[in-house]
Amino acid sequence: MNESDKNVRKTSSFPASSRSHAQGFTLLELVVVIVIVSTLVSTLMVRVMPAIDEAERAAVLKLEGQLRSSLAMESARYVAAGDTAGVTAMAGMNPVSLMLDPPANYVGERKTGEITRQHWYFASDRQVLVYRPGEPQSVQYRDRPVGDVEFTVELAYADSETRDRIYGVRLARTRGADWLEYQPVD
Repeated sequence: MNESDKNVRKTSSFPASSRSHAQGFTLLELVVVIVIVSTLVSTLMVRVMPAIDEAERAAVLKLEGQLRSSLAMESARYVAAGDTAGVTAMAGMNPVSLMLDPPANYVGERKTGEITRQHWYFASDRQVLVYRPGEPQSVQYRDRPVGDVEFTVELAYADSETRDRIYGVRLARTRGADWLEYQPVD
């Protein structure tokens, strides 16, 4: 072994007296780290929770738009064929039946029964499509009651007062529109 190898072994980046302190955290250091991490997590949750609520609303609005498009296409097919009876028969129908792929959280047609939150179903006895929103996650929404959102397929007339000429069908919000249109204050 040459002289330079011996010098490398003798020197260390830590003095011998500080090696015992570098083996672990003190209780105070551990408490400080826990406080910092918990503060960061709580700050993050305050920012993320409203985004979860907004994402749920955005998903419902997106599906509503898809249902409106499906209804417009189907009623246009009947109108182009001159089949007003076909358009009239669409009133009260289940609009999800027009979709090629229903949403993954659609449980089908139901007359009664408990439906879990964040699911769609068609109440065949009342002829309404229902979405059951989840419990609000953010503090901003918790003070607002969140009820089911309901949609129905209605006939649309060229003149809404005389109702003499059917124009097509539309998807109308019959309940819960305030939840879909709610804009939180920043």
